[in-house]
Amino acid sequence: MKTVVHSFDVFDTVLVRIWAKPTDLFWELGNQLQRKNLITISVEAWMNLRVEAERQARKKSVTEEVTIEEIYKPLAEYLDWSPDTVARVIQQEINLELLSLRPVPEIKKRIQELHQCRERIIYISDMYLPKEAIELFLQKNQLWEDGDRLYLSSEMGLTKASRKLFELCLDKECLKPYQLTHIGDNLYSDVKVPKKLGIQTKYFAQTHLNRYEKLVAETIDVPLKFRSLLAGTSRLTRLQCQENSLHKKVIWDTAASAIAPILFGFVYWCLEQAQRLGRKRLYFVARDGQVLLKIAKIICHNWNYEIDCRYLYGSRQAWHFPAIQEITEKELDWIFDPTLFLSVNLVCERVNLNPEEIKDCLVKNGFLEEVWNTNLNKRQREALKSIFQKVEICDRIVARAKEYRLNAIGYFCEEGLGDGVPFGIVDIGWNGRLQRSLSNLLATVDMYPEDGVCGFYFGLSQRLKAYPTDRLLAYFSDPDRPLERDYLCSHRGLIEVLVSADHGSTVKFEKSSDSYRPILRSKQNELAIEWGIETYQRVLEEWVDNFTLKVNKSLCKANYFLRISELLMTTFFEHPTPEEAQTFGSFLLSEDQTETIYHRIAPYYHIHEAIKLLILRKNKSNFAWLPASALISGSIASFFLKLYLIQSKFKRYIKAIKFQSK
Repeated sequence: MKTVVHSFDVFDTVLVRIWAKPTDLFWELGNQLQRKNLITISVEAWMNLRVEAERQARKKSVTEEVTIEEIYKPLAEYLDWSPDTVARVIQQEINLELLSLRPVPEIKKRIQELHQCRERIIYISDMYLPKEAIELFLQKNQLWEDGDRLYLSSEMGLTKASRKLFELCLDKECLKPYQLTHIGDNLYSDVKVPKKLGIQTKYFAQTHLNRYEKLVAETIDVPLKFRSLLAGTSRLTRLQCQENSLHKKVIWDTAASAIAPILFGFVYWCLEQAQRLGRKRLYFVARDGQVLLKIAKIICHNWNYEIDCRYLYGSRQAWHFPAIQEITEKELDWIFDPTLFLSVNLVCERVNLNPEEIKDCLVKNGFLEEVWNTNLNKRQREALKSIFQKVEICDRIVARAKEYRLNAIGYFCEEGLGDGVPFGIVDIGWNGRLQRSLSNLLATVDMYPEDGVCGFYFGLSQRLKAYPTDRLLAYFSDPDRPLERDYLCSHRGLIEVLVSADHGSTVKFEKSSDSYRPILRSKQNELAIEWGIETYQRVLEEWVDNFTLKVNKSLCKANYFLRISELLMTTFFEHPTPEEAQTFGSFLLSEDQTETIYHRIAPYYHIHEAIKLLILRKNKSNFAWLPASALISGSIASFFLKLYLIQSKFKRYIKAIKFQSK
């Protein structure tokens, strides 16, 4: 029987660091040395000095590899360190390496399976660290058993890149090249070189930073330690993926690398602002708040925030309608929200009316029963709006709203909105209408807080208030700072996909026995679950847990996350990969609060639809993710979509210039 021996590269194959780049660890080492008064130079200067010392040591070495002692020799001379100090600093670097290393789940599982089958395992590594340290790393991570071998460049003075370390391994193990299978992340030294010797190879590149992680790691206008650990967290979380389907792998990878830092930054900002303003409780409003609440609870637990985070069921349907006390332009504004599809049935459903109740009035004004479920044109919408201003219909709506209001208030009481604890609400955006309705509802029964209702939002395009004491705080885009980042929030539909929930929307509240409960349109959001929302939320939770357990809160500032979020959103929103466009673009979203019609967030465009968009500015969806549509549509339609996107970008640029010149 042919003997097969398995060999693995150690660093960035079997083990990966929490740091984005190996040299980032030197920054942390310098930070520790500075605190111990072992260096007086800056941390950045130390980092450069450590890198240069290694380069010079390799240049002077008479062998193919250097040892850590050889690297530290010129450093000791330059910094006037004693031999004892050098030994302590070397050990400190080794300890830091041990603390920073994590096993790569896929490779760890493979090695442990081989161990169970009594297969021979060999580790082959180009590394300056001592053999004992690397064996300790492997032991600590359950990757070393008696009989395993380690061939190390610093011990042998030979490297994989020169092929001599492989040749030595084959000789010592009495193996023919075809009997060895090697796995590694370096395309040259782990694949091309051993292949020339006749060794079977497998290229493992998953540990390399992807485009989002590189973007974060190279953002020089945020501190190095912050960006390195942030990118490192994304890589570590991405590597934890156990999904088998391509669709769910894309969800996992993109959520870990691009989306998690964005949502984390927003929730972290909410907690910091709430703490600053003395808000002891935060209500995360359904459904956008579901995943945000999960993130908040992990942050509060791991970073010791004493803020009570709760879920509050709500929606446009469940809050706007019971808040009605009269029909004014304010109410008509949301009742006739100009969605692409608007019918008589849909408008009636928004105000909990059955069209049959007002049939005579509808028919009298030209709205026959057979057109109640057809899309209304602009003239018909205005005519229907006039009908809904008639006294008899207004009175009917106001009376019904009062019935619904009693149950909504009962639910709010049970959730503690009137118990005197200073609170805030958290929502994704965009105008403040929900908060305005909440304030109006609370005011009807003297539950409105003295210092007003405070809302924390990812983005706002306007601030609609019920009372002057209400506050609406914006994280990413703010109407008081137009053109700063608001162009990214034009992708509102996509942002709402990123905070989707696994349950249906809230329709109303009902009293059951002695308590009040929300009535959902559906217990489960089957479309989102089928898409993979559970996988999506799980990866976000894992990312948050990884980050908060590894990174000290003091290292984080909201403006760091803002900068990172802007870069990640620009890349993902405006330049998705074909796989991301297909996977995230397939999410089905309803524009209307009644969820009558669903559309893909990135719809497929036919040629005539793309031309109509370019020339007439008529879109087939108000929330279409056009950069993704351009990737999945036919080539000609894609051409016109790209022209439209270029045109839009140019208009934003001109608008910004005009604004700045004022």
